[in-house]
Amino acid sequence: MVTNHRVLLFFVVACILSSCGNIVKNFDERLSKKYERKGFTAESIDKNGHHLYYWDNKKEDAPILLFVHGFGGDGKISWVEQAFEFQKDYRVIIPDILWFGESYSSKTPSLSTQIHALKTLIEELKLKDINLCGISYGGFIVLGYANKFPKDLKTLCIVDSPGNVITDKEIQDFCESVGVKNIEEAFIPRDEKDVNRLLNFSFYKPPSLPGFIQKQTIGIYFSKNPEEQKALLEDLPKNRDSVSGQMKMPTLILWGKEDEVFKEQNAIDLQKEIGAEELMIFNKAGHALPEEKHKAFNERYELFLKGN
Repeated sequence: MVTNHRVLLFFVVACILSSCGNIVKNFDERLSKKYERKGFTAESIDKNGHHLYYWDNKKEDAPILLFVHGFGGDGKISWVEQAFEFQKDYRVIIPDILWFGESYSSKTPSLSTQIHALKTLIEELKLKDINLCGISYGGFIVLGYANKFPKDLKTLCIVDSPGNVITDKEIQDFCESVGVKNIEEAFIPRDEKDVNRLLNFSFYKPPSLPGFIQKQTIGIYFSKNPEEQKALLEDLPKNRDSVSGQMKMPTLILWGKEDEVFKEQNAIDLQKEIGAEELMIFNKAGHALPEEKHKAFNERYELFLKGN
């Protein structure tokens, strides 16, 4: 999850002073209003068994930039640093993936279902020549999409997401390093201690949020649909073939050097596996790269987009 913790910390102080109720809920509502002030509208589509919720600045005759978030949070909080930067020159579309935020489905939770839902959104909006970017679990989704529907895409950007180069041993080593029995325990927190652990392994410099704030994130940004989210994680190792092979569009990989979830070597191996033209590794950044190094991230991504 990529959380705009600098803004959240400021809001926490303001809410404590003014005796707000649920601080995280109020923060989320204010973030939605900020998106609206920046020219975005919240939309939803009900089709093919999916309820798809997304933000769209509806900038006509502009290149299309579609961001897919990872495990935890929702679209608007995960990509806020990119949404407001790129909205000047691009039509920016940010969906909530299924069973996160406001999106859900009657279909079986799986990577294939996520890819199908993204295709439903793209077809419904009649999008072409898409610049598609995904982080972490969202990276698996966009890699799978690029394999299945390469003609839809102009470029692809993978952020801290290893595709099929991650091994079962590496996953187990990660779980042991953070003190959990399995990957579900790491990414579906049950209480504030679990949230704190997740933030600690996601950030190079983890945010210092009070325990009661961490607890309030559960059911809003974390663990909103825990059974479906667990099923997604259990399904993921079965889909390595769908996220492998050479990409057929210009591809950029961006990675945090201190990522504890997926190591730097995964980025190097992934570049070879998918034939990505460019790989950039950012120092002093973890799994939450688009926030921790948002200025450098945005500059590098825009350079790539302008060149393709």
